[in-house]
Amino acid sequence: MRPRHAVPDGAHLARSIHALPGVGMAAHVLQGRGLEILRMRMDQPALILVDQGTKTVRSERGASARAKPGQAIVVDGQQTVDFTNTVPEGVAHYEARWLVFDTALLEDPGYQARAARLEQQHASVRLLPKVAAPLASAFERAAQALAPDAALPESIARLRVLEVLHWLLEQHGVALRVPQAHADVSAKVRALITGRLDTEWTAGRIASALAVSEATLRRRLVAEGASLTQLLVDTRMATALTLLQATTQPVSSIALSVGYESPSRFAVRFRQRFGFAPTAVRGHERGAA
Repeated sequence: MRPRHAVPDGAHLARSIHALPGVGMAAHVLQGRGLEILRMRMDQPALILVDQGTKTVRSERGASARAKPGQAIVVDGQQTVDFTNTVPEGVAHYEARWLVFDTALLEDPGYQARAARLEQQHASVRLLPKVAAPLASAFERAAQALAPDAALPESIARLRVLEVLHWLLEQHGVALRVPQAHADVSAKVRALITGRLDTEWTAGRIASALAVSEATLRRRLVAEGASLTQLLVDTRMATALTLLQATTQPVSSIALSVGYESPSRFAVRFRQRFGFAPTAVRGHERGAA
């Protein structure tokens, strides 16, 4: 069953997150005010089309890009980035559409063969100063194909998202690389808990799921400069931020979905992580940081 998050509230834009395991995810992001979002982990690559406002992405690897309406940014996976979404005077809100590519899709033999034959450019963050019509159309078809009511076989949805990768390659010379097979323990923990964030995760449960001892798990995380507490909080807060931006779910429902029974406790943790309140994402004055 394809997951979908959407609670209509009369907003002028019906927003939701559509995901298909092994293929990708589509999201329509709306943000009521400009915000800086630091240290966001991108395990999978994404294509971001900016419709209103501006978006700046800065990679831990030193690359950066700033996109205006009608432009796009390609963000590679397996990296940590900073996002700055701005709302210029006279503009109602920041708005962008995301397409996230599942790592499994990048392993498509046809795509890999074509990428190997073409001269290509690779960067951790890449600006597309102009989104060509074929790519824009392919993006829309892919987003629609990922919707749970699309009435399309998963094989067709996969082809439509794969088409976007091919247009990026053919028109813009952008090839997305398959992440290294030996993913670090931090990535394995994030992959394990994502989608089950309301679970009472303990070190023992996570270690058991990864088939290692608790001591080994903690030792490997320390070697990567991480901790279980940090990973749990970051993954929960990152998911909460996405739900605030890309759905119309109430804050209380989002808090529950990421493992917080108390909305007030969730709000405190969210502010500690990002520096602004959950309500600020949707432009509520009382949420101003």
